[in-house]
Amino acid sequence: MVVDFGCGGGIDVILTAHKVGLQGKVIGIDFASQMIERANQTVAEIGLQDSNIEFYVSDMTRTLLPDGYADVVISNCVINLCPDKDTVYQEIFRILRPNGRLAISDITLTEEINPKRRERFQSTWAGCLGGAIPEDDYWQVLGRAGFEWIRIVARHTLVPDELAAMACCPGDEFAPAPTKEDIAAVQGKVTSVKFTAIKPSRTWEIK
Repeated sequence: MVVDFGCGGGIDVILTAHKVGLQGKVIGIDFASQMIERANQTVAEIGLQDSNIEFYVSDMTRTLLPDGYADVVISNCVINLCPDKDTVYQEIFRILRPNGRLAISDITLTEEINPKRRERFQSTWAGCLGGAIPEDDYWQVLGRAGFEWIRIVARHTLVPDELAAMACCPGDEFAPAPTKEDIAAVQGKVTSVKFTAIKPSRTWEIK
């Protein structure tokens, strides 16, 4: 069982469904009903509507999925958009089985940025820079949730063109582009990082 947090139009769900085969199952969740409608339409258009794919409108902080439900949770550049990352990762931890695995791609910062500049990015939170936090803080979020064996698979510092596109993702109609000055000020400070982590088979109670 694989669950995609923030599945959007469902592309990663479809790719994952091909990998897990008919014996597996993939669930995509997204808080936006329009995205879920688009995902279901895409699945129907390519003839996979009777396959092992399901989509649900759901808040990533409270999915209503059972405890220990998933073998793997994936997410592609979505969790950085969530103001409450601690609660999101606590929810992921809850629905993963013991020894379950994360496979995440997300946006982080190499250092904290100017508070006023951060406020301007956050004023258009849909842009991926609005919710990005320093990478060290990001790992602390995972640790507080209970994850272990965090392994960085790839890290890439965004070049100017990538940074400009990321700052107004998913599009100018949703997230107006920041000023050129703000974009220039964070060049070299924004990274795309891919990593895995494990929910340990047992947790220790501290008395």
